[in-house]
Amino acid sequence: MTVDGWVRARPVLADTVLAGVLAAVLLPLSVVIVTASPGPWSPVLIAATGVAHAAIAVRRSLPFVSFALVSVGIAAQTLVPGSALPPEALFLPSAVLFPLSLGSYCGYGRWPARPLALAVGVAGAVMLTVRCALVSAMRVPGLPDPAAWVFFLGFLLAVVFAPWSYSALRDTRLAYVAALEDRAARAEAEREERARRAVLDERTRIARDMHDVVAHSLAVIVTQAQGGQFAPERAPAVLETIAETGRQALADMRGLLGVLRTDDSLDGFGPQPVLGDVDELLQRVRAAGLDVELVEVGARGPLPPTAELAGFRLIQEALTNTMKHAGGGARATVRLTWDSEALAVDVTDNGTPKAPAAEGGHGLLGMRERISVVGGTLSAGPATGGGFRVRAVLPYRQGAAA
Repeated sequence: MTVDGWVRARPVLADTVLAGVLAAVLLPLSVVIVTASPGPWSPVLIAATGVAHAAIAVRRSLPFVSFALVSVGIAAQTLVPGSALPPEALFLPSAVLFPLSLGSYCGYGRWPARPLALAVGVAGAVMLTVRCALVSAMRVPGLPDPAAWVFFLGFLLAVVFAPWSYSALRDTRLAYVAALEDRAARAEAEREERARRAVLDERTRIARDMHDVVAHSLAVIVTQAQGGQFAPERAPAVLETIAETGRQALADMRGLLGVLRTDDSLDGFGPQPVLGDVDELLQRVRAAGLDVELVEVGARGPLPPTAELAGFRLIQEALTNTMKHAGGGARATVRLTWDSEALAVDVTDNGTPKAPAAEGGHGLLGMRERISVVGGTLSAGPATGGGFRVRAVLPYRQGAAA
């Protein structure tokens, strides 16, 4: 733990230690000066100085009490009769307690601590200047006596304004830091809220996209079952179709149950695109000005309809991002690699992004959500030779992948 951290954790103990150190150093010197020319008021002045030292121990826990006691203790030097003390007794070493106490009261006291402390400090500076002018003679070469005391008063006022100004600067800095922390906390909360809303909105869109796919599978089952009643000789083939469609429908339903719906309306749902519609998508992209090429490797595998929909949306989102951020003259390549177990979809471009992608962008969140629902994986980032690359792996069997 640092010294500052220790002081913040134990303010009363820290102030007590500070009061003890100051008393050990300054109080003996002050007592020696007072007792050098003993008088009837010497015990009063020594007692007042001791009380001022003790009051430093509560400068943060009881700032007003501490400031009042220190002010009274230091004022005793000015108020005692001048004949009772030597001139040097007006400048006891313990007088340094006053600016320390004034700054503590301004920093830790309640309103009107700052104006009250300033008023007391200015009044004390004026009283001490007048007192010194009456009991001692100050000579500054080249200046008349009044000018010398004006400079003396200016010095005392500087001693008062220094801790007062530092306290005001400290409060301003703390308020600024608190405002920055509050702004950062609100920005973090807003970012999390935007991310949460983006996920919920995307899940709603996914639920709408998957609705027709699942409904289509169930419709096939019903149609095949009804047809089998009128064609008993085709029962094995019909049952095989029903079983395969049922397995696929179950996989689709598992994905659908993982999606949070935000509304119950099923109106307005239309047929959803699949990978067979990629050519039409690329034609629209080319018409928008982006040079894009489609490369397909391998024989098409039995990709579920939900995975085809996710793959189509992935290509659509990636090309949209390329048109937005890759810059003029960029080229894109869509590569479909059909493997024995999964389809790999790669969308790459050779453009230079106009600005860094924002962390947690809605487009990337949406793509990742779609791919994870169908049991796939997604990676996105800068390509090896420049540009940007989005890659997704979509398994043929969603249940096995999950």
